[in-house]
Amino acid sequence: MTRLLSPKVCNVRIVYLFTLREVIRKRQDMIKGILLAVDLQNSFLITPECVAVVPKVVAHASQFHQVWATRFFNRNPNFSRQVNWNEMVSGQETELCYALIGVVSKTFDKPSYSSMSPALLQALQKDAITTVAVCGVDTDACVMATALGLFDAGFETFVVSDACASSGGQEYHEAAIKILKRNIGEKYVISFSELPTMLSLGLA
Repeated sequence: MTRLLSPKVCNVRIVYLFTLREVIRKRQDMIKGILLAVDLQNSFLITPECVAVVPKVVAHASQFHQVWATRFFNRNPNFSRQVNWNEMVSGQETELCYALIGVVSKTFDKPSYSSMSPALLQALQKDAITTVAVCGVDTDACVMATALGLFDAGFETFVVSDACASSGGQEYHEAAIKILKRNIGEKYVISFSELPTMLSLGLA
């Protein structure tokens, strides 16, 4: 004898199956790697272009498995000795932008231009991350150093050009993007709108 399910039970199962299918679809649409937001700290967000990076990161965060962030602390004497820069030592100026709370799952502190600390490298290896998309500020300083460090370490490295900016101005940002295209490959310096293309080409 065939046991018929009640309409209520059928509806619940249908909703569950549609929800599960949607979750699977979204997971398939995710970039198979992380978005690394470089130094989106209060004191670095001093130009409209730098400020505009934050909402872009928030808007596209769900396209990645995780969003990680770095924070710069001025502990290298060369910043004071050679470039006469004494900011970003401690306090509120070093904190991540408030809008990133709840978006960023891991944060790594650093005293250098590059984010390639032992802690970051170990975390990438532990989570079996092979693809990293880099964004943040400044394009011509910490973003570039981080991207080149990841490239040198063997990670598939992208720079999200429309989610980067320089406090030095557009001229420095554009110069850095040009250099990055030469050094990590032109097709690996992309905009957020090109993420679907990355997926279809199997680049991520």
